[in-house]
Amino acid sequence: MKSTLMKTALGMLALGLLATGAQAGWEQDGYDHRQANLQSRAYGQQINARQDRQMERIQSGMRSGQITRREFRELMQEQRTIHAMEQHFRADGRIDAREFRRLDRALDVAGRAIRIEKNDYQARHAYGSAPRFN
Repeated sequence: MKSTLMKTALGMLALGLLATGAQAGWEQDGYDHRQANLQSRAYGQQINARQDRQMERIQSGMRSGQITRREFRELMQEQRTIHAMEQHFRADGRIDAREFRRLDRALDVAGRAIRIEKNDYQARHAYGSAPRFN
């Protein structure tokens, strides 16, 4: 009887310490979730800033006539694909380093495509044609 009571008391004490440690944020695996969340937030801000800059470059190219309507649609589809990829990666609540690298590479490719389309000397109003024919 005495040993059963002792085992029960020790079990309750261990359970209490375990629960207290979980509430206090003690990690058994050494992984710091706060640091990971801060890193994820920084990754998200960098991705969003690059997407905003790329959108501005696309829109300025359209306004200036450096990008044709077809090129505009293709570049916008590429931006939508990157945004969908980002939303997929954020589904678990954060973006990790591997996901950030994939998004970064996709944004590099998109940036290169924007630069190529803006500088390929195709004008929206080429050869004196009216805008309704192009």
